[in-house]
Amino acid sequence: MKEFFKDNKVILIIILILGFLLRLWNLNKPEGLWNDEYITYSIAMLKFPFDFFEGIKTNCHAPLHYFYLKVWMAIFKNSDFMLRFSSLVPNLLGCLVMYHVGKNYQTKNHSIQIGLACATISAISSFLIYFSQEVRIYSLIFLLSSLVLLYSIKMYEYPSKKHAWWLTLWSVLLILEHTIGFVFVIFNIFGLIAFRPKKKKDTDLFKPIVAGLCLCLPLIPFLFRIFAHPTYFSQWWAPFSWSKICFYFTDLFSPVLKNITNSPSSFYNQIIHNDVINIGFIMFALVPVLIALIMIIRSNIDTKRINKYFLCVFFATFLTILITSIAGKIVFLTKYLTELYPILILMFAIGWAQLNSKSTKIMLATIYIFMSLFYIIVSHTSAIRLTRNEGQRLPIIAMEEMNIQKNDRILFLFYPKTHFKKYYDDSKYLAYSINKYNFPEVLNNGTTYDAFKKGHELYKVFF
Repeated sequence: MKEFFKDNKVILIIILILGFLLRLWNLNKPEGLWNDEYITYSIAMLKFPFDFFEGIKTNCHAPLHYFYLKVWMAIFKNSDFMLRFSSLVPNLLGCLVMYHVGKNYQTKNHSIQIGLACATISAISSFLIYFSQEVRIYSLIFLLSSLVLLYSIKMYEYPSKKHAWWLTLWSVLLILEHTIGFVFVIFNIFGLIAFRPKKKKDTDLFKPIVAGLCLCLPLIPFLFRIFAHPTYFSQWWAPFSWSKICFYFTDLFSPVLKNITNSPSSFYNQIIHNDVINIGFIMFALVPVLIALIMIIRSNIDTKRINKYFLCVFFATFLTILITSIAGKIVFLTKYLTELYPILILMFAIGWAQLNSKSTKIMLATIYIFMSLFYIIVSHTSAIRLTRNEGQRLPIIAMEEMNIQKNDRILFLFYPKTHFKKYYDDSKYLAYSINKYNFPEVLNNGTTYDAFKKGHELYKVFF
């Protein structure tokens, strides 16, 4: 048995199987697609090319994911299970890439350990498990940012034209996948140029960078329209609070997810509420995140130039999003900083692998893995059981229970009837919509943005 586990490939396969099973568990959500998933799906379903590109223009997200989902549906169809599987695959591949990220880190003694630690942290990450079960952009962002990190390390260590072009490709795809992905990519390129050691056979990054910029030029009008639009980047639906920074780290390194759509207003109240200490939150949120943060800090005690490079890219990107959020221009959510997760995972793994005491290593790894897996398996609020509150299969289930007749009329409120079409035969019902997309026009009073901001006052006469 000892010889069996000496083979790191066997250990890696076991880690990936575990990650796959955790992601597969409860993949087919009974509530169906929720609003943001349905929008992603409905745009990908539009007829190519004219309707499809028009649909992309109406949304605030970069276009790559819609292309990816359209190709996926052409091969695997559009059942909820297979749509969610489209996120599971890149999510799991990201775990494999993270193994190679750790393995390529510049150390002779611990590279395999760092690689396996990176794969393990990724495989049992509740944050990644949650988004591997959602038809959204974040799994593919994680995969692409992991690949950017991998080829950044390769360019740092073994600069070559091949590595430079691969780094450019993954960076361009990341920008095409995430509207604000360019922030991370720009800081990463500048960091790599500033920190990589000068070598005799160094490769000039100029040509790949210029090529990458040219590929991204068509996105400039799209990005301008998005950033100029008052409703796309606005803080009003999830106001900024300093507690969100704490929830950012608990989301990434503990199984307790709080900042997926809008975190609680106070981090302190999660620890002590009404003078009662929340033992569960301390055990399952604070203990794992403290282990992670101590290891991340420890990894940066090392004066290696490459570690300074990682740290600068992290802080430059993090602070840019933070300042933008404080200014009220973007919502500070954990998922909007997915690009930084591979760097933090690598730092965590480096700090752990470089511990001198073998018993301390085993103890910390056991606590972290046990806390994560126990919560995932047992808790009703774990990543695999968290429901999407706006799941659009639920009203249709209710309608079926009501035994609605053909001549009965149904009025869909808040979301348009088209958002439910996937789950019911519209030839059976007379359905109408008054919803957040059309009721300002229906009531002839204000815009959709006004309705969100001041709807209570604007429409109290009507309701």
